[in-house]
Amino acid sequence: MMRAPRSTCRFAVSVTSSTDSCNGISSFPVLSRLIARHGGHACKQSRRGAAIVETSIVLSLFFLLVLAMIEMAQMGMANQLLTSAARSGARVAVIPGNTTTDVTTTVQNLLNSGGITTYTLTITPSDPTTTKLRDPITVTVSVPFSNISWLSSPLYLGSVTLSASSTLSSERP
Repeated sequence: MMRAPRSTCRFAVSVTSSTDSCNGISSFPVLSRLIARHGGHACKQSRRGAAIVETSIVLSLFFLLVLAMIEMAQMGMANQLLTSAARSGARVAVIPGNTTTDVTTTVQNLLNSGGITTYTLTITPSDPTTTKLRDPITVTVSVPFSNISWLSSPLYLGSVTLSASSTLSSERP
């Protein structure tokens, strides 16, 4: 059995493609020899490093996007809960015989069921028992987003105050 003769050139590198990621290496003999010694892996190693950098940038942006989605979801749920509490409080306020304490208890029960313990409640007029038929009674509930965020320090909505208001006509004669 005859073997093919070995090439006498130890540093032969076949970089002929114009679309190769290491364009122009064949025109630099020293670099060609270096790549040949490492088995032609110099381009792969530099690409591996670039891939790590690109991945870290993309993952960082993705992580920030996920945190923004978490904050927006919490804001939407809290806003819905505030709206429900204000509406229920206004319904209680317009019924004859109910007092400010009844309104406060209704709002407090709804907000506590959703995990909101610190909030501001405003009833206009401050004593709904003084209203007459068809007088407007407004219940407003507000809470700073930083008090209800799932994140320890909200990134995007930290200074936002969520507020909901409901106005109904008094049913008192």
